[in-house]
Amino acid sequence: MKKRSNSIRPILVTSVFLLCSTARSYCDVAPNEKALRLTDFSDTALSFHSEIGESGEFTWWLPAGADEYVLPISAGVVVDTVRSDLMCWLRAGSPWSLLELPVLGARYSNQMAVIIVPWPHYAELIVTDRIGIRYSLPRGRHRAAPCEIVTMRRGTDPLEVARGFREWRQSATNTGKIPRARPLQKKIADMEKVTRLLGAPHFYLWGPALFSRHDIPRNKWVPFAKALLSAPPESFGGKLAKRFADDQRSALHELAAAEWPMDYLTVGLAGAINTALAGDGLLKLSREVPVAEVIRRNQQALADAFASFVNPPESWGDGLSNSLLDSLHEAGIERALLVLSDLYGRSPRPDVVAHAEKLGFLLGPYDEYHSVHSPSADPDSTWETSQFDVAAYEQGRVVNADGSGHVGFRGQGYHFSPQAAWPYMQERVNRILRQAPYSAWFIDCDATAECFDDFSPGHPATRIEDAKLRRQRLAWLESEHRLVVGSEGGSVLFADVIHFGHGVHTPYIGHLDPSFRDTQSPYYLGRYWPPDSPEQFFKPVPVPPSLKTPYFDPTVRIPLYQAALGDEVIATHHWNFDSLKFADIKQTRELMEILYVVPPMYHLNRETWPKRRDEILQHLAFWGPLHRELATAPLTRFACLSEDRLVQRTTFQPKSGEVTITVNFGAKAQAGFAPYSATATGSILMPQRVFRAEQRGP
Repeated sequence: MKKRSNSIRPILVTSVFLLCSTARSYCDVAPNEKALRLTDFSDTALSFHSEIGESGEFTWWLPAGADEYVLPISAGVVVDTVRSDLMCWLRAGSPWSLLELPVLGARYSNQMAVIIVPWPHYAELIVTDRIGIRYSLPRGRHRAAPCEIVTMRRGTDPLEVARGFREWRQSATNTGKIPRARPLQKKIADMEKVTRLLGAPHFYLWGPALFSRHDIPRNKWVPFAKALLSAPPESFGGKLAKRFADDQRSALHELAAAEWPMDYLTVGLAGAINTALAGDGLLKLSREVPVAEVIRRNQQALADAFASFVNPPESWGDGLSNSLLDSLHEAGIERALLVLSDLYGRSPRPDVVAHAEKLGFLLGPYDEYHSVHSPSADPDSTWETSQFDVAAYEQGRVVNADGSGHVGFRGQGYHFSPQAAWPYMQERVNRILRQAPYSAWFIDCDATAECFDDFSPGHPATRIEDAKLRRQRLAWLESEHRLVVGSEGGSVLFADVIHFGHGVHTPYIGHLDPSFRDTQSPYYLGRYWPPDSPEQFFKPVPVPPSLKTPYFDPTVRIPLYQAALGDEVIATHHWNFDSLKFADIKQTRELMEILYVVPPMYHLNRETWPKRRDEILQHLAFWGPLHRELATAPLTRFACLSEDRLVQRTTFQPKSGEVTITVNFGAKAQAGFAPYSATATGSILMPQRVFRAEQRGP
């Protein structure tokens, strides 16, 4: 085999379509297709370009007969083409998005053919008897993006796909819409508090922020309910009770007559109190008083009126509370990324935000501008982040080519034009930060790179123009407000403007197996109840057998994303599938987080922290020092040390010298490594060098 050239400067090759009678795997293609040959892959990167006709479709086909595919699915998989189960899975899921990491490889004997898609907005990976890259553009917009690919030939190591991509991205004259790398080291140099992400687990915090069921001792809830019911109408308690809805008043009466406080009653009543405390009418305060001050005064009034029942107000709240933050810190957690489970725009807690800053934690709300809902929508069919005003709803929606609105997430409302959303985002972010100066901000959906063709006369956009506006607003959060920025996904198209991404290493797979939604199935993900700890996020379930391979099979998964982008974006799981969601594969996921040096993610509130505490701390004791040292280091090598591929090793290259992590995913000792273990070696200081993953119950 030829020695690989060090130069990867692209050479432009305009496609020429040949009519020939050889096998279809090479030339028997339609006019809007091009079948690549192995000679189209060389040691030097070649750029192929084709014009797209009015049909708006064009497909680049890889040569048939590949032995193995290296694909950017679920952060990286290797598919042996003789495995019928994996090939069926690929075909069933085709087409596959290339927006996260637009590079793939196909091994032919002793060489790897690598394809990069510099303009992936309209491109998808399609799988038939071979693999292709299909461009599909709307009619009338067939020039919205160049139909271009870059090819190169590399060695057979699957990570050669990531290495080739990194080198091309660094040195190519033109990288299309893929931005140049902005490593974490550079992001830290630009904003020091990004350092707090190193060694930090990711926590989603649940439950009300102003008042929770934990803020009244359990044995005092019934006496409190009686006292609230008997409060004079003009007293603070009387005015508070008047604000309850009919069902909440019924719950108050039921609780006052109960022998013991049932959770469904205390959760609902705490939520009612939480909502009421944000109102300025309880104390007849001026509308000019800032909402945070209104809340503080209302909390103090409640504490004064019911002093014999409630805990001190500075401890109030559930996930967003000084109480939980202190518990995390006292357990030895020095760094953490805390993301709220919603915007909490109507219930700011500047005191908790200040306390998080004092403890060295990053804290920020969950926000999004992907959908816009009717202001008059039923409360059960809308959410706070998608509520703006009538003008946003009527004029800001993305419009399809036929003039209809582009329907939003879960069929609710419409997708929101980023151009139309921009003034609303500025107003919301500025207003919330004045109330509570968060250190981080999470914007849902943007970094998935799911962008839209908008045919609205008021804000027309191609997907590329849409993505540009989303990039600008994410960058604004850092440049204007010095926030640590996260988003759903971790697309390379956004990698330079975010610091962390959720949904890469476990993508959203809730739609892939019907048993997830079957209430009678053991795999049922759960209800969106109770509101302070919804089963969807807290209830452990086994993973359906249909999804174990390849999504959680270490013999198929490879650290492709980590090798390509891991030292630029700190990426982890989708929030629907945190580290503890799948009870039967917790060991596998725990070991994979260590092997790939990926942050664990946990859902927490004050009730679940004591239950999850020991398991979380055991994992963090080993994972934390690794991530502090290796998060900014490139993952340079990956190897399987056993024939069954269950013993694996990653190699990282920090400035201090090489570090290796070896994991045995198997139930028996192999290659000198204990079952279900991780071993760290090299130039890193660790309190322990070997970790054993325990299979605990739910």
